[in-house]
Amino acid sequence: MARGIRWTLAVPAEVTTEYAGTRLGEYYSRADVMLATQVAARERFLALYGVDLGEPHVDVPAYVGVASLGADLVLPEDHAPMLANQGRVLADESSVLALAPASPEDSAWLGRYVALRQHLAEALGREVSMGAGQEGPVTSAVLLRGAVFFEDVLLRPQLAHHLLEVVTDTYLAFVRYVRALCGQEQVGPTGIADDMAGNLSPALWPEFVLPYWQRIYDTLSDGRRSLHSELLRPAHLPLLTSLGLSHFDPGNDQYLTASDVVRGAPGLRFSWNLFSVRDMLQGTPESIRAAYVAAVNAGAPEVMTELCRGTPRQNVYAFLEVARQHE
Repeated sequence: MARGIRWTLAVPAEVTTEYAGTRLGEYYSRADVMLATQVAARERFLALYGVDLGEPHVDVPAYVGVASLGADLVLPEDHAPMLANQGRVLADESSVLALAPASPEDSAWLGRYVALRQHLAEALGREVSMGAGQEGPVTSAVLLRGAVFFEDVLLRPQLAHHLLEVVTDTYLAFVRYVRALCGQEQVGPTGIADDMAGNLSPALWPEFVLPYWQRIYDTLSDGRRSLHSELLRPAHLPLLTSLGLSHFDPGNDQYLTASDVVRGAPGLRFSWNLFSVRDMLQGTPESIRAAYVAAVNAGAPEVMTELCRGTPRQNVYAFLEVARQHE
């Protein structure tokens, strides 16, 4: 190959528990289960695939931030964390206007994971890292307000801005708190995951999306800025260039191709995803190899996939084989 292609095999908690034989509810609520799961899954992935899942850490649900703002976070027995009242937390305008940023020190949910982190640290005899449990501003607004948020943007823009300010303030406070807790620098690599932003048209981004992302990056980032957003269209891509991103992950974006990203945001480093279900779960080793080569030929500088439960092992082997061939 004239150029090496970086690759990533992402393994979420749904899959680490699958390989370790544990359940998600206990994984997200018990330090001993979280630690045992990560250790067992790491051993399994090294033995089966030669892939190292990394050191134990505290896996914090991304909904902790909105749970601290009134959403009802639940941990099903063997399903990913979810919100029981998603989109119904802020049912009227007065509840939006009354909302204030959440304090990490007062968050019962974050406190649970701070305590869980202490248990892991004691078991391992060293400090461990943890996340801050934050979705991006637009996604957080939609989780709290529901689809009516998109009406707010058009009909009640000041209301939409108030909500975006609150969730952005919460985002910043929680990340700062967790970085201090973990002994990290307050300015460092910063990633935003904001899938719902793609449901706002490109014309609305300069007012309702980019300023809030830019504030997060300007406050928290040392220049290493990553973005994950799965619902973008080609017309959104040129807008990414103003953010100074060092990496973009379109995830399983049904509206983009690798060629779209190459053309729409020239020079932007990005990872092209083989889709978790369409390609990895439902595909074959032959189709996986073909999809990988097609992404490389389209100009993708990196290729990744995120596994889901039930992915055939032969498909994982196929991904790794073709990835290592293009490394």
